[in-house]
Amino acid sequence: MGFIQERRVPANGLDMFIAEAGVKGAPLVLCLHGFPECWASWRYQLPVLAQSGYHAVAPDLRGYGETRGAATVEDCRLSRLAEDVVALIDALGAERAVLVGHDWGCALAWEVARTYPERVTAVVGLSVPYGGPSPRAPTEAMRELFGDHFFYMLYFQQAEVPERELGEDVRYSLRALFHNLSAEGMANFQVAPDDSGVLDSMRVPARPSRWMREEDLDYYVARFDKTGFTGALNWYRAMDASWEESRADDNWTIPAPVLFLGGMQDPVLMFSQKALARMPDYVPNLNTVVLDQCGHWIQMEQAAEVNREMLAFLAEAAPPGVDHP
Repeated sequence: MGFIQERRVPANGLDMFIAEAGVKGAPLVLCLHGFPECWASWRYQLPVLAQSGYHAVAPDLRGYGETRGAATVEDCRLSRLAEDVVALIDALGAERAVLVGHDWGCALAWEVARTYPERVTAVVGLSVPYGGPSPRAPTEAMRELFGDHFFYMLYFQQAEVPERELGEDVRYSLRALFHNLSAEGMANFQVAPDDSGVLDSMRVPARPSRWMREEDLDYYVARFDKTGFTGALNWYRAMDASWEESRADDNWTIPAPVLFLGGMQDPVLMFSQKALARMPDYVPNLNTVVLDQCGHWIQMEQAAEVNREMLAFLAEAAPPGVDHP
C-alpha cells in the first residue's frame, strides 16, 4: 500500500483518519466502507482510481478505526453521518465528489446524494440497493419478514450482547464474517431459527482467501481490538431514529448518475429484491450490474471487475480532467 498516503482531517467535530491516493485538486472520489470494515476495504480501488486521474480518498467513518469522535446511537443517525461526508468534502477543498459506497457506506452514499444533491457528481453503490422511502420503521419490517428466525440486524439492536460475542475473539469473528458472507462461504451457509448469536452458524476456513490475506486481516483486527464494536454497531441501532427523522421528507429522488453493483451470492442483495425492483422509480439515471460468483465483499472479492465497471461508468459520468459543475 506504499502508493497510499494516510493523514488526519478535521470534519464535523471528528478527527477523521483518511487514506488517499492521487493528486489533490483532481476530481474527488470518496470511498465509504461498511461493517465490519475500515478504509482498507478500498485498498484495491484507491491506486486504480488515482492512476486514472482521480483524487481517491477513503476515510475510517464515525465509530471506526482511527477516526476519533463521538459515536453514540444519536451520532450515528444517517443525517449526522451525511454531515460528516459533506464536511469531509469541504475539508478536502472540493465542491463536489463522486461517492463510492459499500454496505452501510452505500446506504450513506444514497443519503448524501438525495439530501445534498449539489455536492454529488455521481454515485457507485455496492451491495445495498436504494428503495426510496419505507412506510414502516426498519426493525418493525424486519420482525415481520423474519418472524422467529434469527436476523443479525435485530440481534445488533441489543445493548452489549453482540459486543461481547464479537469481541471475545476479534480475529475469529472477523474471519468468520468475511468468509461466510463471501461467495465461497455462502455455498454452505445456513442460519438456524434458534441461533442465539451472529457467529453460531458460521464456519472459519482452513486457509485465508485470495482477497483477505492474513496481513490484511491483521489490519482489521488491530483496529477493532483498539475500538471495540460499539461505535460500528450503533449504526444499526440508529436505523429507526434515521427512519423517524426522514418521515417528513418529500424528496427521495437521486438525480446524480448512479452505477449499482451487486453480487449474485450476496445475502444482502437476496433479501433486498423489493428495493432493487423499486430503484428505477427513484434513480432516473441508473446502471445496474450483478456479478456472478460474488458475495457481499464485492470490492474485494471481485476487485478487477468492480474496478473495470466503475472506471467505465466514471469515464462517462465524471471524467477526469473535466470540471464538474
